[in-house]
Amino acid sequence: MSDIEVKGLDLSTPDSIKKGLNDIVESQKRLAENGQSLHQNLEQKADDLKAISRRLTEIENRAGASRAPQAGEGALDKYVRRDGTMRMRGETTATRPYQNGLLDDAPVCDWQADLQRAVQQYGIVRTLSKASAPKSLQHCRDLMERAPDTVKRIFADGSAIGAEWIPDVTLPVLEREIALERRVAGLFQEMSMSNKTEVLPFLTAGLRPYKKIAASADDPAQYSSSSLSTEARTITATGMAVRAQVDEDAAEDSIINALPLIQQELISAIIDGEEDCILNGDVDSGHDTALASWDIRSRWGSTGLGGSGDHRKCWDGLRARAFDISNATDQSSAKTVAGFMAARANLAAPHGVAGDLVCVTSPEFYLTEMLLYGNGVANAAGVVDFSRMGPANTMVTGELGQLMGVPIVMSEFLSNDLPTSGKYTTSGATTSFLVLNRARFKIGRLRGASVEIDKDITRGVHELVATVRETFFTIDATSKKNVHLSYNL
Repeated sequence: MSDIEVKGLDLSTPDSIKKGLNDIVESQKRLAENGQSLHQNLEQKADDLKAISRRLTEIENRAGASRAPQAGEGALDKYVRRDGTMRMRGETTATRPYQNGLLDDAPVCDWQADLQRAVQQYGIVRTLSKASAPKSLQHCRDLMERAPDTVKRIFADGSAIGAEWIPDVTLPVLEREIALERRVAGLFQEMSMSNKTEVLPFLTAGLRPYKKIAASADDPAQYSSSSLSTEARTITATGMAVRAQVDEDAAEDSIINALPLIQQELISAIIDGEEDCILNGDVDSGHDTALASWDIRSRWGSTGLGGSGDHRKCWDGLRARAFDISNATDQSSAKTVAGFMAARANLAAPHGVAGDLVCVTSPEFYLTEMLLYGNGVANAAGVVDFSRMGPANTMVTGELGQLMGVPIVMSEFLSNDLPTSGKYTTSGATTSFLVLNRARFKIGRLRGASVEIDKDITRGVHELVATVRETFFTIDATSKKNVHLSYNL
């Protein structure tokens, strides 16, 4: 019996290689049965085996290089249910508490983060476009085909990799990006709220200790006792909403191209509105009486300012709080380190010895005054003592992380157009900074950022609305001096 032709073997896949190996073995068996010498074919078979071995190694190495395991991918096992199916979104069962899903949990690896962004894009594009968003769906499929084995095996065994496992619009990525980019709001601890209005019990005075008197006779006196003093704070969550419009005839490609810009604008609007209100919120316009014309750094435009829908009426901010507790100072003549320390001293105890004090300043005051403070300069017109300059000196680094142990945070929403009174009653040319104990302020969050999409058939557009429900409040009494405003700078 003649030998088979191994030169024509298909060596493109592991399966074809295995078949080639089996063919060689069967060929040798047939030769032996026919009494032919194995030695005659040994050299050819050795070459064939070497070629097959090299090819198999190449395929394995390429597969390993294209899908090398990532740190954290092992944690994807936590999304696998006991029955072997994949938990795509968070859920609570009768036997287990709430557990996050693959698409709404904080990603444990780059692949999961990429998948969440792709699913978010697909959900939005599918809603906005008349087509079924095939390109966005294919992007999701491509990611699933490159999934770690834990996930890929489940999808391959359970169902097709398609739209059936993608939920309706889910935007955990948007919420995380908003949280990541928060600047001033990131200074404060968050408190979860279960209802729109909640009453927060608060301890105003705690128990006190007394000296323990040693017993010197029978029936000694009782230890002295003390009582707790409590109050209650009523906090109410308010909503902020940002709306964008997309034409109903937009094609999938154009939506995909514009989507990053739309999402970034939604994020930016929420973060800027939140920060502006934390600093400049004035519910009843009792301080900034010209709110209707106050467009800080041309951020908000000229329409809709000062009305009931102005975002600065969601809650009273830090500037309004400082005026309400009579803890605002005209410091135009004390723009010195001593003046800064005097502003700090105006705070009631605790004075932030545990690191809770923070200073929020305008860019103008930071750049023209505070960077010089870091060198011990009396003011902007002072003389720098170069003997105190070193590699960490602000004259070298251009950055001042702390001043007298107080962290410095710069915000564009402490503007440079205030009158000398520090209140926006008309346009002016001064600025300000705040010193506060951030531990005494909280952000109550009823619901994080979410995006809803709906079609307005009367206008032929899709509406994208991003909303948050939260509030900013202090846990202190109404007269507690927990923030100080230095103005007319």
